Amino acid sequence: MSLFKFLREVREELERVTWPTKEEVVEATVGVIVFCAFIAIYFWILDTVFSRILELIIAK
Repeated sequence: MSLFKFLREVREELERVTWPTKEEVVEATVGVIVFCAFIAIYFWILDTVFSRILELIIAK
C-alpha cells in the first residue's frame, strides 16, 4: 500500500467522523472539571478524618 493511498483513506475516514460541537465540548469539559473537584474534596475529607483518627490512636 502506498503512502498516498493511505493518506487518502485517512482523509476519507476523517470526513465520516461526527465531530462534537463547541457546546458539547464545553459541556463535557465542565462536567469533567466538576467531577474532579468532587473527587478531590471527597478524598480531602477522607484524608482529614483518617489523619485525626490516627492522631488519636498515636497520642494514647
